Amino acid sequence: MPRVRSDDYETKSRAIMDCAASLFAKEGYPSAKMQDIAHACGATKSMLYHYFPTKEDLLFAMLKEHLERVLQGLDEVTAAAGTPREKLMALVQTYTQKSAQSRRRHVTAMNDVKYLPKAKQTPLIALQRKITQEVSQLMRQLNPGLPEDLYMPYTMMLVGMLNWADFWYRPSGSMKPQELCERMSRLFLTGFLAEKG
Repeated sequence: MPRVRSDDYETKSRAIMDCAASLFAKEGYPSAKMQDIAHACGATKSMLYHYFPTKEDLLFAMLKEHLERVLQGLDEVTAAAGTPREKLMALVQTYTQKSAQSRRRHVTAMNDVKYLPKAKQTPLIALQRKITQEVSQLMRQLNPGLPEDLYMPYTMMLVGMLNWADFWYRPSGSMKPQELCERMSRLFLTGFLAEKG
């Protein structure tokens, strides 16, 4: 197979990941075969193997890219100027947008990481941990002085709310994305800021 330029390689591998994510979300990772993925992508199996030698490699690359994208968005939010409350609202919007841009990958990330061997799960779990750590730091800035053991449960409640929105929310419905972000931010802040140290 002729060598492709780096930008071509990245574009093609991303297109394969998008096709595979769609198939995994629809059929389930265990049921999908490399032949099915190749067919969904309009590619040959040999071309698919050039980019991803195994189905595990494909799933790992897909989840890693998705988590890195979410983490990059959170890094930008936390590094930006603004009050903790403004950052929380920006975080909700950024997290929701980053997930929506790769919605099928997000659903796959939630469902299918368990199918990877431990060696491939470990770096993904480390990325997930970084995401929760950044959100937890923001929780401390928003409402400092609470008992330490309250921050992580609130962090997981917020991340859980953001993650699961991908499963039920439809941008074409009556509630537009901006309104969803505003309502989630208000709902969370109302409860969290009511907590006293």
